[in-house]
Amino acid sequence: MEESFELEQTSPVSDGVKTGVIIGFINIVISVLLYVIDPTMMGSLGVSLGILVLNLVLLIVMGIKYRKSVGGYLSYGKAFTHGFVTLLVSGLIGVIFSILLFTVIDPDLPALIIENTIERTSEMMVKFGAPESSIDEAIAQMEKDMPPKFTAGGQLIQFAWSIIVFGIVALLSALIVKKNEPIENF
Repeated sequence: MEESFELEQTSPVSDGVKTGVIIGFINIVISVLLYVIDPTMMGSLGVSLGILVLNLVLLIVMGIKYRKSVGGYLSYGKAFTHGFVTLLVSGLIGVIFSILLFTVIDPDLPALIIENTIERTSEMMVKFGAPESSIDEAIAQMEKDMPPKFTAGGQLIQFAWSIIVFGIVALLSALIVKKNEPIENF
């Protein structure tokens, strides 16, 4: 009796959905921790960049894990599909959580984040020697532009624009994740 050791083949879409859910919930845990520790950190550029790097590392690691699960080889197209679906699902989970956080759980949080962001921006502009008129103009623009971004509609618009970024990041991560089968010499 011959035993078959075929690897279970899952599609890049179905595995991408699963991976996206995992990364989405990791991001929710990070957001909740930031909220509990210091909500003003949620608007910090450094924290945002750190989370972005973490997500990129997770995307690549999970992509390589998927590649290994399907036999060790993955075309660029399938690697892109896996990465894009992963980012799309995790982004959707994130936007749903953000809408709940900013409109239901703590509707005062956006004002706190905006106030802190304006304060940090103003301090940075002063350190760089910006004229007072430029600082006042920047603050006025931020006070006008930032509040709508925390509404449900604003969050959905940001998510829509993020889809373009997801595509670019998935294109780049697919370069790392893909691995073509070797061509045999005849």
